[in-house]
Amino acid sequence: MLRRRRSSGVSLSLAGWLWADILLGLFAIFLAASAVASAAATPNQGIDRKPLEFRVAVNGAALLSTDASAVASEQARVASDVAARVAQERPGKRVAIVFAYGSAERVSEGDRLATLATEELTRSKFPGALMKAYHELVAGDAGTAISFEIYFDE
Repeated sequence: MLRRRRSSGVSLSLAGWLWADILLGLFAIFLAASAVASAAATPNQGIDRKPLEFRVAVNGAALLSTDASAVASEQARVASDVAARVAQERPGKRVAIVFAYGSAERVSEGDRLATLATEELTRSKFPGALMKAYHELVAGDAGTAISFEIYFDE
């Protein structure tokens, strides 16, 4: 009788090891299958490296004036010009980053021109886009243009 008990104990322990090995194998298969599925589902996201570059003529005196209606009018005009150019050149693309360079004789005026010119773009035309305003030093320029460098999502 002792031999029977030993043989049944050995077969029971072998069944336990076999069960553990099967579970380990299934775990490895499910882990590999889920890793492949998540890698295939990841879309290509990023920013297109080729920007859209252009200049828009502005009325620097109107943008830098203390008359709120003149400033708002010029901002709306610049925003509509930029939005029309973007729609024409890159239809259906989402704007990700906008760099605006205000041309002026002084650094502070160029920065302020670019900031004021892009305020309406931030509010209405390109929500969620990153806007950065910079200056472009041009001797003798009283603020006649804004250069735009616009990057799009891929």
